[in-house]
Amino acid sequence: MNPPPVKILLFSLLFTTAFMGSISPLFNMIISMNSAFGDGLTQEQITDSLGNRKADLLIKMIPTVVTTETLEKGQKPTIEFRLFDSGTNQSFSHVTYYVIVEKDEKKLLYDLFHDHAGDLRIQVNPSNTGNTSISGEKTPLLGVWIGTSAKPVTISGPIFASGGLYHFIVRIETVDSDNALLPDSQEPIYDSWLSIGNTENQQIDIGGKQVPIKIISYYDKLKDFRFDAKNMQMKLDMPFNWNLSRLENSSIFVHEEIYVPKPNAFTLKGGFTGSVNGANISKNVVLDNSNPYTDVIHVMLPKNDLLNLADQLDKNGQTSNGTMSFMVQPGEGPANSMGSMGSMGSMSGSNSSMAMGNTS
Repeated sequence: MNPPPVKILLFSLLFTTAFMGSISPLFNMIISMNSAFGDGLTQEQITDSLGNRKADLLIKMIPTVVTTETLEKGQKPTIEFRLFDSGTNQSFSHVTYYVIVEKDEKKLLYDLFHDHAGDLRIQVNPSNTGNTSISGEKTPLLGVWIGTSAKPVTISGPIFASGGLYHFIVRIETVDSDNALLPDSQEPIYDSWLSIGNTENQQIDIGGKQVPIKIISYYDKLKDFRFDAKNMQMKLDMPFNWNLSRLENSSIFVHEEIYVPKPNAFTLKGGFTGSVNGANISKNVVLDNSNPYTDVIHVMLPKNDLLNLADQLDKNGQTSNGTMSFMVQPGEGPANSMGSMGSMGSMSGSNSSMAMGNTS
């Protein structure tokens, strides 16, 4: 089913009559010059405006680290939506959000949510059921779902049931007053992508011994993994849109983690060489050896490096296949070490800052 036109729905709620209008795709409505875009991590801050006021939307996952592995263990993450004036850091009040969540071009959620203080929270209970259900309180007049910090709305269904990128489209319908709808031309629309880390367990052959490793992809689900035991090369493929215009207008950060139990010959030298689609990214491959039992190899590509890669690969005709192909192998020379920075869990603040620092 396609989502109902938001204006018609809100007007019908305001006048307490049942919505009986025809249903049409939301995307016919949201092509707007004031759309704002983001792409990729577990937190996005996207800038737009409301009249002469800045209107930044923070979309944030709580906790910061959400993976298919933590979800399988019963984790129930919360999504926070905060609309605020970045000039004063003050939240807007009486905000109604029209939220769409989709994955792989399939709509998983479309509904209206409200918080009088402007800080909306939605708790997600992932499941493999086909439908999404919502529970919580509603506003007495509008009948819109209310999700506060103390009592978030609860959503159960396929949202976050699998790893990869989830597309969020958020349209602001009311600000400052519950009953005053913003004119169409003044409604900010925020376009963002949040990532659920996809965990894969693999076996690699090192010196004739099978070594179990774990890979977490924080940008999108890997579609292929290979290990060349002779050359000690680990290869990973991931879907990726190399369009330069998209990258320039996105907040983006690609991060892969490879967990290898100690001791092992793969991380013994401490240094690494790496490439993406054949282009050298050795400076972006770093080792965290602070854990006494497991080494963690990080491949981290912030926006500027991705832009340089996209430009280089485009000139070589290597961006049309829609794939980011990683290669990592032990290398000589000084180690690129993260020391005690740790894995994604302890890096979360740093990663979020990197992503947000690249917001266009």
